[in-house]
Amino acid sequence: MKRSVIQLAGKTSVVSLPSKWVKQFGIQKGDELDIEQVSNTLVIKPNRQGSEIKKIELDINNYNERVLRCSISALHKLGYDEITLKYEKPILSDTIQDLTRTLLLGFIVSDQTPKKIVLKNISIELEKEFDASLRRAFLVVISFANSSLDLIKTKQYSTLPTLINLENTNNQLTSFCLRLINKGLYKNKEKEVFIITLIWELEKICDEYKHICQSLEKNQDEIQEETINLYSEVNNFFTEYYNLVYTFSTEKLNNLVDKKEELMKNLNNIKSKAENERKLVNLLITIVSKTGDMSSSIFAIYLEKQQTT
Repeated sequence: MKRSVIQLAGKTSVVSLPSKWVKQFGIQKGDELDIEQVSNTLVIKPNRQGSEIKKIELDINNYNERVLRCSISALHKLGYDEITLKYEKPILSDTIQDLTRTLLLGFIVSDQTPKKIVLKNISIELEKEFDASLRRAFLVVISFANSSLDLIKTKQYSTLPTLINLENTNNQLTSFCLRLINKGLYKNKEKEVFIITLIWELEKICDEYKHICQSLEKNQDEIQEETINLYSEVNNFFTEYYNLVYTFSTEKLNNLVDKKEELMKNLNNIKSKAENERKLVNLLITIVSKTGDMSSSIFAIYLEKQQTT
């Protein structure tokens, strides 16, 4: 989309707004717009966040439970504010109600009949909520990691599933962050793809800690001290990546890249006859790999700090 620049009074440069965008946000003569310069890009937003109400209606009769969960999660992330779901199988309503409680921050069931349910967003989403939500998502993973290690150290394996609610909280926060991005409430358009990648990795890392809790719930085998110690190192490794996101330095990134290689080597060298311990080691390897995969995105987010003037 291109627009020609119009010169007024020899000093003021003016461009027209796309008519589709004007209609979508109900822009009227005299309305104020928020204009922000991001590098060589101008970001123009209505000066009344949340004015656009995105609605969608779906027939979910052919959806199984897993597809339904994925679909509603996707619609939430895409920024829809009102989701109408039609069905002939009332049993699906239980899944929808569960998702509303555990995933869809700010949503309620606003209408329900035997063949229809309407989910509606009742919250006011603000740009300033993004940074706080992302930080909380990191801290939830750190809490999950350390709490699970403490229970494993003390052999309280049957208690591990009680931590899985932390994964639900992380899902809520990461989904909410992606929703804010798709609602246009993330401040840096040039870095969107990198912050999205970071959020996806964060959500997947939390999944691996959930899998650890599930796989060790009924463990009866002894877990070696070496494995326990490496679990602690993996948790510290993730915590250092969290610190890197908020206090970036090339030196820190260099050290973490080296640390990844060391951890991978040590984890792969663990020998165990116990099946549950082998599963644990494989999951820790996955956590290290996914955590290290955040390096490129973090570097890109902080690229300006690496450039010399």
